[in-house]
Amino acid sequence: MTKKKTVTKRKSATKKTSTNHKTELLFPLQETTFADEVFALVNEERIQAGLLPLSRLEILFEVAEIKALDMRDNNYFDHVSPTYGTPGQMLTQYGVEWTAYGENIAAGQRTPAAVMEAWMNSPGHRANILSPKFTHLGVGYAPGTADSRYRSYWVQEFVRL
Repeated sequence: MTKKKTVTKRKSATKKTSTNHKTELLFPLQETTFADEVFALVNEERIQAGLLPLSRLEILFEVAEIKALDMRDNNYFDHVSPTYGTPGQMLTQYGVEWTAYGENIAAGQRTPAAVMEAWMNSPGHRANILSPKFTHLGVGYAPGTADSRYRSYWVQEFVRL
């Protein structure tokens, strides 16, 4: 796996005692990845629409990241992967026992807010984000490289288990 781009939510702070020994961190360092931010933004949209939030499923985050990396590294932008096949085939290969699935992909957006805006302005992508049939979500992000077509690759994997 590649190193994930992160955004720091809160800086660490330490407190010194009179004997000059450090105590525990007052605010532990909390990092939120771009994938985590997109996950939160999806659930904000769902709640605003009167829908239940989606549950986080770590294997979906892994599959989504692998798909984003696959698109970048194999220079394609499509729901069908030359490596893994359709999204349903890929999910099955990774042991996800889904009863329904959907996938959103995007490329080029620099931030979670920008990719969410693009998806929410697209009827098909919006339909996946706001579909009441899905129960779980995983999000993947891969930064572009000097050789890749886009500066960023984004994937959302939606399922009903």
